[in-house]
Amino acid sequence: MEFIFTDENQTCQIDFTNAVWATDQLNSIFSVIKDSILSDVDFIVEGANSIFFIEVKNSNFLGVDNPKAFQLLHSDLIKVLAKKYFDSFHYVRGLGKTFSKQKIYICIIETANSDSVTRKSLRNRLKDRLPFKFQKIFSVSEKMIDDVLVWSFDEWNEYFPQFPLSRLKPPLQS
Repeated sequence: MEFIFTDENQTCQIDFTNAVWATDQLNSIFSVIKDSILSDVDFIVEGANSIFFIEVKNSNFLGVDNPKAFQLLHSDLIKVLAKKYFDSFHYVRGLGKTFSKQKIYICIIETANSDSVTRKSLRNRLKDRLPFKFQKIFSVSEKMIDDVLVWSFDEWNEYFPQFPLSRLKPPLQS
């Protein structure tokens, strides 16, 4: 089955054709609930041993209004990103896909003010808000999350060549 998805701003495309299963329809699925409070990641991808919850944030492309206004480490953004994982996890768990697979949340970030140090800081702040400590302290029958990663477009392509990401709009010049 062909799973080639584009982010909501039409800035990049990821080819998940080699995945076991994938969807970019969570937003549509959640919209059946009137005045839904549910948040969703952009893509959910099932691999042989893992479920990947993928959120793309890109403010580094030609034509974006005020790219430096995007505050990657703002607490409101971090809360939103954490909520996207929780709500999406519950959907996938309801499908019965999570019990025997690792759950990995990946934020793919391209911003004018992003570097490896900033991405690592975002990862650490997300890790504090996701249930890592909870599942370590309390005995749970299934882990809710195994890892959280924050990567650039290039890092994504380095680690997941089987799921190539391509830019659809040229990046801003530094």
